[in-house]
Amino acid sequence: MSERSALPSARRQAGLIVATFTLVGVALGVLGFVAGDWARTQFVTAASGTAPETFGPVFLALSVFQTTVTVLVVGPVLAAVLGLLSGSRFADPTAAAGVAAGGVLVGFFCMVGLGLLGLSALSGPGTAQVYSLRGAVGPLLLAGAVTTATGAGAGALGSRFVR
Repeated sequence: MSERSALPSARRQAGLIVATFTLVGVALGVLGFVAGDWARTQFVTAASGTAPETFGPVFLALSVFQTTVTVLVVGPVLAAVLGLLSGSRFADPTAAAGVAAGGVLVGFFCMVGLGLLGLSALSGPGTAQVYSLRGAVGPLLLAGAVTTATGAGAGALGSRFVR
């Protein structure tokens, strides 16, 4: 039998970061679908009033857009927390930043992909005004860069508090 090393494994730390982002992405995707379908039901399918056919699809599009923005905002916060925790396992700030940045880069796009997959599953009446995924590529790439930089910076800061 081999003993586990007391030294951190860069691969294991990066894998933990990716797995956490993926888990959060699954949750955001499921909750995004549930919230979007609920909004569609409330404001399109079961709506009444003077112009539900006009208001409902616009409200649904805004709800989906806001859910997407929430997914993007969660990225840097999660990157900072995971970067600090992961970075605290390394004495070298460069290694800590590299491991955190690599894990965050892959993990962020896993999270966003799964989150958007849940939103893209919305279908039915009132979904015609929801933004196209192609239009979201630019903001997603920019958010990925900012999130990766946040994770790298947090990893380097975390290395100052080596366990």
